[in-house]
Amino acid sequence: MSYYVRYFAETPITLKALSTAIKSIAADYKIDGGDLMRGQDVLAEIGVDSAGSDLFVEELNVRLGAVAQVGGQGAQWVASRIRGTQSIISVRVDPAVNWDLLGPLWQSMTSLAPGLTQVDGQGFYDGSNLVVQMA
Repeated sequence: MSYYVRYFAETPITLKALSTAIKSIAADYKIDGGDLMRGQDVLAEIGVDSAGSDLFVEELNVRLGAVAQVGGQGAQWVASRIRGTQSIISVRVDPAVNWDLLGPLWQSMTSLAPGLTQVDGQGFYDGSNLVVQMA
């Protein structure tokens, strides 16, 4: 069973820009047809939805609804930040993949745009700081 990590980027990001950024950090990594690869190994599946698309609006509304259920100042801060999202990078990760291998991906996302990370079963992070915990 895989899980999802989403990056709510505050400026527009394309899959091509993300691919270029990853290659500049780790030359043996590439994005091929939505697959993050290191050599011949598929590490994760990546999709990018941009502001205005139906999938983007749906995903944003789902996350805003979930954050609203939590309540509190942290949740209000997260909701405020993700309302300004321009792109959502969705990463489907197989739990068998060593998390450390995904380092170049996380580094490239944050180098392209400020934003928040949402990890299924954990919550929203600002960098490495858990801001809102969600089951």
